[in-house]
Formats: sequence, C-alpha cells, structure tokens
Amino acid sequence: MKHPFLLAGIPPEMLVEAHGTFATATCTVCRRKYDGEDLRPDLMSGVIPKCVTCKGVVKPDIIFFGEELPLHFFKYVTDFPLADLLIIMGTSLEVEPFASLAGVVRASVPRLLINRDLVGPFAMTNSRPRDVVLLGDVVNGVQTLVRALGWTQELDALMVAAAEKSSTKPNEE
Repeated sequence: MKHPFLLAGIPPEMLVEAHGTFATATCTVCRRKYDGEDLRPDLMSGVIPKCVTCKGVVKPDIIFFGEELPLHFFKYVTDFPLADLLIIMGTSLEVEPFASLAGVVRASVPRLLINRDLVGPFAMTNSRPRDVVLLGDVVNGVQTLVRALGWTQELDALMVAAAEKSSTKPNEE
C-alpha cells in the first residue's frame, strides 16, 4: 500500500518518518531491502520474517527505543526556525529530541496540537497566544482541520483512490 503522505502528493524527500516506517524492511544481516507489505502475512501470524537470501531476521524499518534516528531527521531540524506553521499530532512530547521540537519554531509561529491530551508546552499556563488545541481522537481532529481548510473533497478523493488501489491488490493467504 502506498504511504498516505505520498498519496497526498508530498515528495518522499520532504517526508521525515522519525520513528521509521512499516512500509519497508531490511535484513539485519545482509541488509537486503523488502517491501513492508511482503512481511504482513508473517507479522500478522506472529512469525519472525526471514531473509530469502541469507536467512537473517528481516526487521521493519521502524526505530526502536535506544536506536539512532535516521540522519534524514536531523537534516530537517534546520527547517523548524523557518516554519510558518507547526502541526503536532498524536504524541506525548516526552522523549527527546521530539519533546523540544515545539519550541524550535519562532515565537510568532502558530502551533496546532491535535492530540488526546495537553502535552509539552501546550500543557503549561504560559503557552503562546497563537497556539490552537484540538483535543480528542487524532483522526477526528484531522477531519476537523480538513473541513476548516475546505479540503474535504480532496481528502475524500484520496481515500477512495487508496481504497480502490488496496481492493485491486490480490489477496494473500
């Protein structure tokens, strides 16, 4: 399945998945790359995927606690001081370097938190006057944002295209 951000037209080089992704995977021994969808049957049945080349463990390209963040993440940290808007979603803002990212944007930059709870600087009494908070389910918060921006038709079209694409993919047993 194509990544939702790529479906939305965001170029891969502009996307930073700081916690990694299940969309791809890598053999821990020979470093052979795999499409994450190829691992789904094994992962869903509790089987550890093995490399077809060397029989090593194939690990989804996600970042586990204690592992290094991708270098791509640090390249884009320099963009924060140039931002016009910061949207923060679905996070506790407790673990560095993420915990401090909300403070990296200029004080004049509006920050939007879409989250179940108030976190980080949004939980403090001295939050910024331009901060906006949408508390609750992240999906509902994003849908509220999409409606406010007048993008409902575009989102619906993306969702239909994604559903059609996944329904045309052959079933895997």
